[in-house]
This record gives sequence, structure tokens and C-alpha cells, in this order.
Amino acid sequence: MKNMKKISRREILKKGTLGATGVAAATLLGSNTLTAQEENGKALSSQVTVKTAFITGGARGIGLAAAEELAKSGINIVLFDIATEDIPHVGYKLSSESDLAYAKKKIESLNVKCLAIKGDVRNIDDLKGAMQKTVDTFGSLDILVANAGVTQVGDIEEFGPQEIDVVYDINVAGIIKSTQAAAHFMKKQKSGRMVFLSSALGRMGNKLFPIYASTKWAIIGFAKSAALTYGKDNIMCNVVAPGLVRTELADNPYVLGKMMPNNPNATFDSVSETLKTGNPIPVGHLEPEDVAKAIAIFASDATNKVTGEVFDVSYGSLARSIA
Repeated sequence: MKNMKKISRREILKKGTLGATGVAAATLLGSNTLTAQEENGKALSSQVTVKTAFITGGARGIGLAAAEELAKSGINIVLFDIATEDIPHVGYKLSSESDLAYAKKKIESLNVKCLAIKGDVRNIDDLKGAMQKTVDTFGSLDILVANAGVTQVGDIEEFGPQEIDVVYDINVAGIIKSTQAAAHFMKKQKSGRMVFLSSALGRMGNKLFPIYASTKWAIIGFAKSAALTYGKDNIMCNVVAPGLVRTELADNPYVLGKMMPNNPNATFDSVSETLKTGNPIPVGHLEPEDVAKAIAIFASDATNKVTGEVFDVSYGSLARSIA
């Protein structure tokens, strides 16, 4: 060490051989000089591996909000979405190809890389192909946000077999297939985060949303099973369960008409206002950004030893529930 060449701070700054992280480290150490060996070490330690998040239903709503929240942390994003407005036995319009293209531009404006892939969570080959492309492009698949979902509204006996099937195929089987596809890569890495979107209706019964609520209960049971399965591989599996959220899943004529059948002019805000009075926190709904922040917590270092948990984001509406 005595014979090792010394490099002055001025030379370091002049030559640009150390980034801001290295200079800051030298300042914290209280030294005015760094050896060449120390310089190399600091440069290596400042290198950060960029992570990648794969988000189903990413073209709009909670999926897009989660993508934005994670992108703000420098995480590259893959938006996987059906991008088909009309699918059989769903009573409202889903996302479009233009929604997906807009979402991609929005994420790229946050200075991260983004892939937008059209695919269906009901199709395991779509998921496997998209995740392989993710790893080929970015080198890893670190975070899965299993968000894609649809709803049906009405009394139990109103629903025909095909209406029941489409909700279960997307909300439950779609999440299982997303998990199977992601686990293939995460197990190899010996790391990963899976965040599953349930609902406050996955913590209680509901006469108006009996099929949807049952799928959201199923998601919680599956997530806990996944936590037991993948803990040994350092893959954390957790759930976010939001209350009513202002997204196109709820804010559409089909759902609003069923929720307030005696009010042909019902709006999302009028429904929210009706619900507000019964909640401990006097609000009737969440914005997608509120849910995205909870998702980001399960993708952060703060929860690197947390798995099998459910984060209720429901303005206190579940404070009386023991589920």
C-alpha cells in the first residue's frame, strides 16, 4: 500500500474517473486522496443492477399506476395486456391497443425502458413467451404484479356458465398461470417478488358481486399457498386488497347501473359519496395511485422477508372484519 500511487481529489474530478457516488464515499471517509485500488473498488460498488417488473393488465388503471410508481424507482417495466376492448361475456369495454401504446409512452417518459406486449392471461403460452422476451431483453424478471381482472355484477342466479367461466378464467386461473410462468425464471435467480391484486370484497361477502368476490377470496388463498411453495427460493408472495378504486372496471355504465338501479344518472362519484358515510376514514373510493404505493411496498427492500401477507387498502372499511 505504501508504494501504491495516490490520486488527488482534483485529478479524480478532472479526469471523471469516479462518479458522484465514489466522490461522496471519499468525503464520508474524511480523506482527500484515494488510491487507484480504492478508486476501482468504489466504481464497482456504485454499479446497481436495474430490476424489471412484469405487470398484467398494465395498459390502464391499477396496472398502469403500479408501472408508473415502480418506474419512478428506476425499474424497467413490461406491460402485458389483452388490449382488446370487447371480449365475450364481459359487460363493459376493456383496454385497447391505443391504451397500451399510450401506457408505453407514459412509462418511457419516466426514463426507464418499457416493453408493451399484447397477450391474454388465460393463455399460458402468451405468458411464457412474454416473460422469455422480458428476460432476453432486460436480463431478469424480478417483480410480477398479477393485476389483470374483470367483474360481473348481479344476483347469484343471474349468471350463466360462460359469464362465470370468464371471471374465473381471468381472475383466478390467469393469476395461477402468471405465477407458473414467472416462477420458472425467479427460481433460477433465487429471488423475486409476486404481488397479487385481490379486493376488499375478497375479505367479505357481497350480494351484488358474488362471483367477483369469490374470485378475490380465491386469490388470497392461492397467494398464501404460493408463499409456502416459493419461500425456499427467496420469492416473496403477497397480496394487496383495495376497496373501491376509480378505474374502468367500476366506472362504466354496466357496473354503475347495477350498483344504483334506481338512479339512471348514477356516476362513479355519486356511488362513492353513498359509500363514504359508512367508512372510518370518510372517503368512498381510492385512486389507482393509492393502490400503486401499496404494491411498491411489497416490491421494496422493506419487505424482503415478508411473504403470505395481505395489505388491506380500504379506508378502514375492513376494520370490523376478522377475515
